[in-house]
Amino acid sequence: MYTLIQKVIDLNESKMWYLTVISLIIILVVITKLRLEGRRKRILANKIPGPDGSIFIGMLPLFLQGPEKLISSGLKEYRKYEKSSFKVWVLNNLYIVLTRPEDIELVLTNPKLQKKAKEYLVLQESIMGQGIFSIDDIKKWKSNRKMVSGGFNFKIIKSFIPIFYEESNVLNDILKQKYNNKSNECDISVPISMATMEMIGKTALGVKFNAQNGGRHRFVENLQTAMTAWEYRITHPWYLSKTLFRLSSVNQKHDQSQKIINDFTDEIINKKLDEMNQNANNDKKVETDDDDICRKTKTVIEILLGNYHEMSHEQIRDELVTIMIGGQETTAMANACAIFMLAHHPDVFEELQSIFSNGDQNRSPTYEDLQQMEYLERVIKETLRLFPPLPVYGRSLDEEMKIGEYLCPAGSTLMVCPLFLHSSNQFYNDPEKFNPDNFLPDTYRSRHPYTFIPFSAGYRNCIGIKYGMLQMKTVISTLVRKNTFFPSDRCPTPKHLRLMFLATLKFVDGCYVKIIPRTL
Repeated sequence: MYTLIQKVIDLNESKMWYLTVISLIIILVVITKLRLEGRRKRILANKIPGPDGSIFIGMLPLFLQGPEKLISSGLKEYRKYEKSSFKVWVLNNLYIVLTRPEDIELVLTNPKLQKKAKEYLVLQESIMGQGIFSIDDIKKWKSNRKMVSGGFNFKIIKSFIPIFYEESNVLNDILKQKYNNKSNECDISVPISMATMEMIGKTALGVKFNAQNGGRHRFVENLQTAMTAWEYRITHPWYLSKTLFRLSSVNQKHDQSQKIINDFTDEIINKKLDEMNQNANNDKKVETDDDDICRKTKTVIEILLGNYHEMSHEQIRDELVTIMIGGQETTAMANACAIFMLAHHPDVFEELQSIFSNGDQNRSPTYEDLQQMEYLERVIKETLRLFPPLPVYGRSLDEEMKIGEYLCPAGSTLMVCPLFLHSSNQFYNDPEKFNPDNFLPDTYRSRHPYTFIPFSAGYRNCIGIKYGMLQMKTVISTLVRKNTFFPSDRCPTPKHLRLMFLATLKFVDGCYVKIIPRTL
């Protein structure tokens, strides 16, 4: 018996020794592979021009200067190397900045390069979840994008124009209350932001936030908290690590806001499902014409819930939150900047006066009216050139690829910087000057199309471009028809407008103009 037991022990010890050796070999292979890959990455990176800096520090000091300084310092570095792609190290992360439109087009239209950069995990780990802006699963992204697109078809966004106009009038009344009676100055950034929030709430969720009239809505308040947390992580790159972020004081506030937003969105989804089921039952009893002009306008949530059997509850929630953020942040910044630039270049009123010369000048614009606003559209595009709401975005490079004259290593991030690309004198004459004629048809066609990409381009371009343009035209034209805007003493020239780079482009201390109501 003893001999048998001893043999079993010896056999187990032999197996343990064998497994230990195998484990050590696997660990050594993995370490060697990582070292070789890291070495390969450094060798290829060294062939790409870029600022000097330790691989473990790199351009981290630039981030530590703060979000306002980040723009000016980043622009200086960009201008040094903009003749070709260049590299930037931040900690041990390699970023390859694409500066030539040909290279940008190659990347954004390449089906193998649709995966967003790892920095977008900040959004995935938050309220955007697996929405189409941040999702990595390309197969699921294609399916979801197709269904989300249904909420932004021509017929639906055209039906939103009366909502845009109604809230633009409320915004106009708010601005009258806000501006200083002596100086006529007003910070338009917050009122415009609340107006666009109300618009996207009504058109996407079918919900009234009462944001313009000071309503303290839990979705609106907690959305700001969650977005502040993203900005904190992006401007403090070590907090891109979820483990380290959990140790920060910001994480707890973020998690509380995330739960509140998810709970609210879940309530809206469930309530809307009940309404749709009830309406479906009523429709069985009463025959109706689908094209009846009195039928209530469909919201984006109703379009998505029509695909409830194809998308999970969580997917629909993530898409709705993504739409809310994308539809609010970008157009709020663009509307405020457009009004600011029109205060310094007040030459759009003549076109509007011509369009609304007949009949009631205070009427809501029609879709045909908005299509006639060709000069205003150029003003908006020029504003987006100078103030792209998304100043930077990136793609993950999982395999080595030659881009331009450089072989870019796997594991790096390909970066595109519209804020700097749009202001390059390689593509625009006198690029710092506000000039809507940059978007005259012939002038626009003479440039490479990827020299103007305020909402990205290619496969993963912004899904709400048409929605945004109709909304911006309605807001700006309504405000300009009712007011004249002038430069404020606090911000007498565009150079005095202070901006900072966070998750999106933002104002440092507001956006001030003088407002004089028009007398009709």
